[in-house]
Amino acid sequence: MKRLFIATGLTIGLLAACGEAGEAPLAPEEPAFAASGSTLVECPISETRSTSATVDALGGTVSLDGHSITLPAGAVLLPTEITLTVPASNYMEIDIRANDLESFEFEAPVSVVLSYQRCTRANLDKDMLSVWHIDTATKALLEDMGGVDDKIARSVTFESGHLSGFAIAN
Repeated sequence: MKRLFIATGLTIGLLAACGEAGEAPLAPEEPAFAASGSTLVECPISETRSTSATVDALGGTVSLDGHSITLPAGAVLLPTEITLTVPASNYMEIDIRANDLESFEFEAPVSVVLSYQRCTRANLDKDMLSVWHIDTATKALLEDMGGVDDKIARSVTFESGHLSGFAIAN
């Protein structure tokens, strides 16, 4: 009887760990849909570009190809290397890291600008765009960062207290 309980417990544990039958993991470069129905804006680029700069407690800005991050005074307490990367991707995304960490919390919110100047799709001028915190490997939409969509500058500006991967969605 004791063996039956142990076997049943192990079976239940394994089934719970595997998830529901029929679930398939997302393939890389296949964006997840958010509950809001948002999808990542497609605008392929084949070359990865990156830049880095050290920002101290006085603040500063790091920019690349119309994208930027601005740290106000006090956002970091020690000199911090900020790296902004525009990866080769099918989507309008950037990856921002501090001291090469995948995630980083600031002492004060920072301002981030994502440019969609390279996109020539006419529907972007009609759609209301926002920025999402994404999983850079699966492209899953994790958190709606909101933002102000400037149709003239063709960019979305938002504030964040953390760094990670971000992408424009409609």
